[in-house]
Amino acid sequence: MDIENNYTNKMDDKDAIGNVTGFFLFRNLINNYNKDKSKIEEERKNIKKYGRVSCTLSLIALFLSLSCLISSLINLDFVGFSYILLIVIYILGGFIISLILAIYGFVFGVMQVRLNRKSIGIIGLVLSVLSIISSIALIILLFI
Repeated sequence: MDIENNYTNKMDDKDAIGNVTGFFLFRNLINNYNKDKSKIEEERKNIKKYGRVSCTLSLIALFLSLSCLISSLINLDFVGFSYILLIVIYILGGFIISLILAIYGFVFGVMQVRLNRKSIGIIGLVLSVLSIISSIALIILLFI
C-alpha cells in the first residue's frame, strides 16, 4: 500500500510521457523555471543553466545563419536543380532553423536575466539578437 502511494506521487510530478518530452514543451519549461525561482536566494544565485542553454542555442543559430549568409554572398553560377536546392537550403537552414533556435535562445536568456541577472544571460540575449538579425539579413539578400 505504501509502495503504491509512493509510485502515484512520483507519477504526479511527471508528464504523461515522462521526462522524455524535453525543454521544448512550454509547460515543462515553466514548471522548471518556477521551481528554480522558488528556491532561496543563495541557491538561485548559482543557477546558470538557462544562460548556458541560451548561449548554446544562439551560437548554433548564429553559425547556421552566418555560414549561409557568407556562402550566399559568394557568387557561384548554379543553374537548374542545384540552384533551387541551394535556395531551399538557405531558407531552411539559414532562416527557419536559425530563427527558431534564436527565439528559443532569446527566451532562455530572458529567463536567466529574470532569475538572477547573471552576465551569461545577457550574453545569450546579445547572441540571439545577432543571430536573428543575420537570419533576416540572409532573407533580404536572397531576394534582392
